Amino acid sequence: MDTVTATHLKNRLGEVLTRAALGPVAVERHGRVVAYLVPPAAVEAHAGGTRGARPGPRWNRRNEERVVELCANGDYRPSRWLRAGDPRVLAGVAAMLASQEGFDRTRMLALAERLQPGMSTTQRFGRWLEHAPVQAARFLPLLRARMRARGLREPASSPAP
Repeated sequence: MDTVTATHLKNRLGEVLTRAALGPVAVERHGRVVAYLVPPAAVEAHAGGTRGARPGPRWNRRNEERVVELCANGDYRPSRWLRAGDPRVLAGVAAMLASQEGFDRTRMLALAERLQPGMSTTQRFGRWLEHAPVQAARFLPLLRARMRARGLREPASSPAP
């Protein structure tokens, strides 16, 4: 979890609120956590009374189609991705694409970090993979097919054994 001091919060409120829109931020005062800033989706999930439920919408074919379209368009502006859905899910998708040929690894990892700080680390990405609603074996072929249909440079497939 991201942590800031109360003084930093006071001096850089806008910056901290931007970070809090992506994930929880703990506010410390005199070395103790005195408050948490959480994204609105997380608050709504807790208000609904579903303990342990992850914030954000469920992953379904419609969400998958929207994310495939976003990736195939080649528009990797963080603002566009932040509006496209659950930042944690999309950060995982960006980190997953960073390992695919045909995608700029540095740019995709930077996008993943912008959407969900820490997602570019192997530990955080590994946890995301364990619980990800996105199935890479389904998502990546859909994306390749969409890119091929548009005549875009398709990520190279690995050779068959």
